[in-house]
Amino acid sequence: MQRILRILKDERGSILPIMAAVLAIVLAISAVAIDFARRGIAAEKLQTAGDAASVAAAMSATRYVRLEIDPGSYETVCCGDDDCWVCCIDCGDPFEVVGTEKELIDEDGYQDYCCSCGCGPVKLLDRWVEYEGNNAQYAALMFFNLNKPREMSAAEDGDSAITDITVYGNSGNPKYPSVVVMTTGRVKTVLLNSLNKLFPGADFTFLGASRCSQGGSFYYDLDGGWHRAAAEGCD
Repeated sequence: MQRILRILKDERGSILPIMAAVLAIVLAISAVAIDFARRGIAAEKLQTAGDAASVAAAMSATRYVRLEIDPGSYETVCCGDDDCWVCCIDCGDPFEVVGTEKELIDEDGYQDYCCSCGCGPVKLLDRWVEYEGNNAQYAALMFFNLNKPREMSAAEDGDSAITDITVYGNSGNPKYPSVVVMTTGRVKTVLLNSLNKLFPGADFTFLGASRCSQGGSFYYDLDGGWHRAAAEGCD
């Protein structure tokens, strides 16, 4: 009987380290599940902030057109043998004008090049977009800061930032016309950091994420349809 009691006592003692190991595993699994779920939510918000930044940057582009304008004719007085009358005289050959689409087409600015009797035919020769100055960069930073994840903010002991803004403004580049924004951020862990003591040398204080977003600058083709010639910028 005493032998049996000794055996049971030994078995109870051996269960303690097993239970400790099981609890450690359960804690680790719970920590991974909770903190990676938080990281996943924050990463989606980081993607949204990057998307907003890239679209804002792309929308900062200025649309240009090149027109061929026939200036038409000007009003003058023509006289014959017996009397005079108002008539229109040809102003000359057609010429090309380059300007913003808003001014020349949307606001009918091409009419400023017409003579007093009105223009002849006006032909649209080309359309394109240009990213002027640092407008794209400013727009990207502003919209990213407005939308960056709360979980990755300094108030939550995290951080997030735009790491790169690439403007594809050269029409010879297959990614023209677009803006690619690279973002990164870190979430401070809630439970995973407790594993730092169990695994010396490891650092589970933060979980990071990186995202890529591309905004395209749409414009009209010569046939009037929307056009975006940009190749994928987030391979």
